[in-house]
Amino acid sequence: MKQSFIKLGEGLTDLFEFNTLIEYNFKRIDHIVYFHAATFEKKPSSVAIVMHPTSENHFQAMYIMVNALNYPYPNSNKKFEMINEQAKLYNIDIKEVDVQPSETFHDIDLYFNYLISVLRLQRWIPPLQ
Repeated sequence: MKQSFIKLGEGLTDLFEFNTLIEYNFKRIDHIVYFHAATFEKKPSSVAIVMHPTSENHFQAMYIMVNALNYPYPNSNKKFEMINEQAKLYNIDIKEVDVQPSETFHDIDLYFNYLISVLRLQRWIPPLQ
């Protein structure tokens, strides 16, 4: 099964698209994952919607906003709250994990491979088949 990220932007319009994806696809969503780079100077956080695999397990999509919000602890932020409110509205499980920042990777695809590995290690997505 192919598992890949579909990258959205970092701005407010992308946040509205992200929330709309939740609204219209909530039955297909497995969970929402925050990837925090809390040890990095800027403390960016990325957020992804992890979909259930397609029928017959050919593909699993994950929509991601890379470095789209600031680390929400101890002070929360509006983007973090908006996503959490939307997830709560549709009873979607939220998970969080600390990761390396995207800036430490030479290429965004390498970063995505790293995140997929993290998700597999956490058993939040199925193993490679």
